[in-house]
Amino acid sequence: MGKKSFKEYLIKRQEKDKTGFFKKSAIIKAFYTGAYAKAVILGSLHSEVSDNNTTFKKWLSNQIINYRNLDRIFEIAFRYEQKLRLKIRNDSEIRKLAHEVGIETSSGVSSAKISYAFVAGFDDYNTFIKENPSNEENNIEKESEHGKQS
Repeated sequence: MGKKSFKEYLIKRQEKDKTGFFKKSAIIKAFYTGAYAKAVILGSLHSEVSDNNTTFKKWLSNQIINYRNLDRIFEIAFRYEQKLRLKIRNDSEIRKLAHEVGIETSSGVSSAKISYAFVAGFDDYNTFIKENPSNEENNIEKESEHGKQS
């Protein structure tokens, strides 16, 4: 079994999407930014600087998810990734995907659609992690199962 890419989740959505919604660059940016935000939240739980840190999660819960805030959300997520020295799985991929989406225009894309795409990316990243656990995550699960048996 080869290394899975999170990009496959967007491709699956694009294949099922008959309207072209997930092909718009603003929607793709929102999708990947949502995934990156989820990656930072999950990484914050195992930070070597501050274990079980929920600061970014709390900050994000107070944000309006719209096109104008996507860059700010990315910027703050990146700051927390650096500050907490997070080891985000596939970090270079998920960060790159969120950062490198070129935006031609966001006209005709409502805040509700941006929010929907953000949440879709957020949720899909969670599914990605569950379907493709890393060796480190497997070890953590085995340790917790072993602890329950004692």
